[in-house]
Amino acid sequence: MRAIFPLLFAALAGGAAAQPLPDLGGAGSGVLSPQMERRIGESIVRDIRFREPTYLDDPEIADYLAGLGERLAQATPGTRQEFEFFVMRDHTLNAFALPGGFVGVHSGLISSAETESELASVLAHEIAHVTQRHIARMLGQQDQLQLPVMVALAAAILLGSSRPDLAFGAAAAAQAGAVQATLSYSRDFEREADRVGLQALEAAGFDARAMPAFFERMQRSTRLSDDGSLPGYLRTHPVTTERIADAQNKSAAMPYRQHLDSAEFHLVRAKLRAEAGDARDAVGHFEASVRDRRYASEA
Repeated sequence: MRAIFPLLFAALAGGAAAQPLPDLGGAGSGVLSPQMERRIGESIVRDIRFREPTYLDDPEIADYLAGLGERLAQATPGTRQEFEFFVMRDHTLNAFALPGGFVGVHSGLISSAETESELASVLAHEIAHVTQRHIARMLGQQDQLQLPVMVALAAAILLGSSRPDLAFGAAAAAQAGAVQATLSYSRDFEREADRVGLQALEAAGFDARAMPAFFERMQRSTRLSDDGSLPGYLRTHPVTTERIADAQNKSAAMPYRQHLDSAEFHLVRAKLRAEAGDARDAVGHFEASVRDRRYASEA
């Protein structure tokens, strides 16, 4: 994804040249207008499609993710823009939101989701980052930064989702200390995305308890890893005990709902596992799901 940083620089610098930068006031104002956010997101996704070899061009998987994402977006309060969802062929557990309504998901996260509600909880959280305009608001809080630093900050936020090595390279190019200090979403933004995401998850008919369950598994996998390294998702979405407890309390207060996974979820997950080299395991798992009817039948 090396081409994204210069492309992002051109998009931001071009927008700044066309109109004076606004005064950086409250969190709601931000530096990027919604129109500029959309242009930046479109440019990045276009570049990913044509230049990034890990972009997964599979109509069946794309249709499933688009349907799931659209269902959640329609249930998210304050949704005004269109959303587009895409998959990156990457075994790591990660998902990321780009400006303007674009959400990327790593194939490894889909493959490792134990339930469809867990996958939906991640998408709902990322959708909330977009609807709440967290990237623009984060930039708006950096009222002491010059344009090159703001560009590097935006690049670091975006690249840090899947390529932390490139993110820190971009950050080092322009006052690394100021940029790296804000690489992770702030705790307030994470809490807000959790709150909005939980509401959308419940409204869309999924099991809201899946969100804290996913958080706990991510935190557990970090403790069990040999080198103590963080999954990509936790680098930009830090999970704390307080955050898990908050999500547990909020989801416990919601009506209990047992969501049956769709057959499409099991099919897509098996397909991704097979593509990753676990074909026999993937087929066996899918056959077991069909045999045990661990999915919602349309009949």
